[in-house]
Amino acid sequence: MTSGSAEHYYDQDGWDVGSWVDIIAVEYTSLLAAYPFSQALRQLTRPDRIRLLDVGCGTAIFPGYLDPTLGNGLHVEADLLDISAASLVSAQQVLERLPHFSVRRSLQMRIEDLPDRLPDWRETHDVIWAIHSFTTVELEQMPRVLAWVFRALAPGGYFYLYQLAAAASYQRLHDFYRVHHPNGASQRPFMQAEESQSLLDDLGQSYHVYPLAFEHTVKGMHRSGLEKYLRKCILDDSVEALDFFRPILDEFYEPERRAYVFPQTVHFIVAQA
Repeated sequence: MTSGSAEHYYDQDGWDVGSWVDIIAVEYTSLLAAYPFSQALRQLTRPDRIRLLDVGCGTAIFPGYLDPTLGNGLHVEADLLDISAASLVSAQQVLERLPHFSVRRSLQMRIEDLPDRLPDWRETHDVIWAIHSFTTVELEQMPRVLAWVFRALAPGGYFYLYQLAAAASYQRLHDFYRVHHPNGASQRPFMQAEESQSLLDDLGQSYHVYPLAFEHTVKGMHRSGLEKYLRKCILDDSVEALDFFRPILDEFYEPERRAYVFPQTVHFIVAQA
């Protein structure tokens, strides 16, 4: 595992999930305001037993926000998939505390390997979602992955994809890192929602896009918090991020708010089998 890779970053004990969630909570509150998850899930054949595949589950931040909105009569049996063993352990612990979720299996693998590792999965899941997890994948492999997703979905099932768009500050920061830092030279660009939409078009798959825009705000006096935020945006905990990003960091500072403000654009893509 190398610096700048998702597997390396998320297997570190000290990446500080809590401070990250404090800043990016708006991503999940915005998503829940934009889409009626409870209503949609109740339209599935058996909402009392929804089979979920969480692709790139991370530390299960999204289920923690979703669970209180689901109401009675919905239960989600989750298969968790992630490249990071530490994330899988954390995600399972989170879901075990949520009233509407339970965990069936934990699968440690790359997203790109789904078609090869699980070739026989057909109509096995009612919902497959990828929440901010298509970011660091190999774009060339994703047509096969998306085709696999729609084979694995049961008729009428939902594919939910929450992915950064080209205009996101995530992309600006990561591109600067790739061009100007030695660790970044070997890193591929973050995959964008627009690229996923193009691949879905190629598959002839219909979908609906909810474009969401919001800001990540980091108070200017919280230098340690800003350092951690910038490192998370590039998935490299070895970079002295405040010094490295100094040439462009002032562009994000708003004196009247005494804060660094990072505008983000994310697309929530909904497709149905």
